[in-house]
Amino acid sequence: MNAAIPIDHHILVEDLERQLAHWLAAARTFRDAEEFASLDAWRSVERSVGIPLRQQLHEIVQDLIRHGEACFKMIGAARSDPARVPEVQSKLQDFRHRYVQVDTTLDFFGDAVNTRTSPKLRSALSELDRLAAESMSAVLTAAGKSVPPVLVYQDKGTGASILRAGIRLWVPGAVMPVAAIKIVRHNLYRPTSLFHESGHQVAHLTGWVPKMRAAIAEALAGDAELQHMWVPWSSEIAADVFAFLHTGYASVAALYDVVGDARTILRWPVGDPHPIGWLRTALGCAMSAEAFGQTGPWSTLMRAMRVHHPLSRADESLRPLLARSLGAIGKIARACLAAPIPVLSGRPMTSVLDPARVSPDALAELERTAGPALWSSPHWRRSDGIRILALAGLREAEKPSSAEHWISRARAWLTAEPATGIANARS
Repeated sequence: MNAAIPIDHHILVEDLERQLAHWLAAARTFRDAEEFASLDAWRSVERSVGIPLRQQLHEIVQDLIRHGEACFKMIGAARSDPARVPEVQSKLQDFRHRYVQVDTTLDFFGDAVNTRTSPKLRSALSELDRLAAESMSAVLTAAGKSVPPVLVYQDKGTGASILRAGIRLWVPGAVMPVAAIKIVRHNLYRPTSLFHESGHQVAHLTGWVPKMRAAIAEALAGDAELQHMWVPWSSEIAADVFAFLHTGYASVAALYDVVGDARTILRWPVGDPHPIGWLRTALGCAMSAEAFGQTGPWSTLMRAMRVHHPLSRADESLRPLLARSLGAIGKIARACLAAPIPVLSGRPMTSVLDPARVSPDALAELERTAGPALWSSPHWRRSDGIRILALAGLREAEKPSSAEHWISRARAWLTAEPATGIANARS
């Protein structure tokens, strides 16, 4: 043994080697995607998002393993050079930290993919993958931009969310290869929130939100307090507009079911990017009136909300702002629908997504024209899938006594259940 190298040095190097051997062996298990989700679940996303997702995850894992193997080489050098031990210790800590980041990333995607726990859920979520991508296609194609693949997953809670394609992941240098959209159970078969989330992706890619801010600010010119209130909500409002242009009044009713909690609907939490629930619902009703006419289920909903949740129950300091907002709500709705899109040469979103296509009259005409085939035909599924969901959501909102029927019908359509004659209707 070289007398110049202390015995403690060998103990330290062996301890570092033991730690690294464990973490590197654990990292190598990440190569097997079934560590995180079942093979059937992975297969269910293979066509639409599986390939780019698996490629990204494979690169993340291989990069982690390369870091670990490089650290092992440093341990070899440290055996004969005690001065290298602190460097190896630092690199090992870096490797452990990166391992946790990769584990978090893989665990997120594994959990997301693994929500496809049954053939019915796999069918429903795969169909929602397709419809979310379809909802982005018209605008992004017109803008000359590619449509990102979508991974829809089910999770707990009352509201949906999105991790946009292109944002940075937990692992340095890695970005989201897909748009990962969370949908919650109570809205799985009334998935208007899906299009709110895809709207966030579209807004990000088209530069819509700054123009929405400007349009709202202009609509409220002369009332600095209302501008201060409304302008910071522009991102969420843009996403609400996108959902409305795809599913019409169904998106407004579904939104109210989420925000209509008496404890929170009249609150204004500091820093919340979402509009106050009361005003958010009022804006949806105003957009419906603007696009479809003053009278309809939206006018009934607005009256009901004002009775159930009168402004007198709001914080005293908030009441004047709510009242003035209500007085300007039609003007705000028109501004939101007309906000220009920079990559569409300044045309509004409505120039590509005509709200008339999802008016109650248009949806009734779709129902009449297609007849029973609407719920079984591959043609209608391919050409009007989003409007079919808009129709089911509208009927559920219009006829509470038949809500279970319409949820069941939408469920059967999304899952293509054989018992309903919709088997093999997937495109």
